Amino acid sequence: MLNPVRLLALLSALALPSFAQSDPHADAAKAYTIETSQTPIKVKRGDKAEAKVTVIPRSDAHVSPDAPVSVTLSSGPALDLPKQKLGRPDAKPTQAKGVEFDVPFVGKQPGRDELRAQVSFFICTEKLCERQKRDVTLAVVVE
Repeated sequence: MLNPVRLLALLSALALPSFAQSDPHADAAKAYTIETSQTPIKVKRGDKAEAKVTVIPRSDAHVSPDAPVSVTLSSGPALDLPKQKLGRPDAKPTQAKGVEFDVPFVGKQPGRDELRAQVSFFICTEKLCERQKRDVTLAVVVE
């Protein structure tokens, strides 16, 4: 026969796994990846160019087609941004149930610069639908 202390320890050890649940916020962050154009992107001064930013969900997830989605843009002095914010009308749905943005910019003056994008969207799985914000930086060279 087990003494009461050992019995309690055994029962506690068996009960622990039922309390160990994964953090849903961490699960949401693991439900997708973000891919961009290869960098550095080269553009001639005065020319228009585009960078791609794509949210790729895991096979059991999707970017909500009904929730807001946006890309807020900024850059240094070598680039000109015709649009500072892209929204749902600018998003293209992907076959993998994600979204893709074509981010327009113009080479303004020669030099190295960064195109910074804050991507905001809702990633959904069977268990959750949660807003995500990710910062992406792309290197650009204006010739």
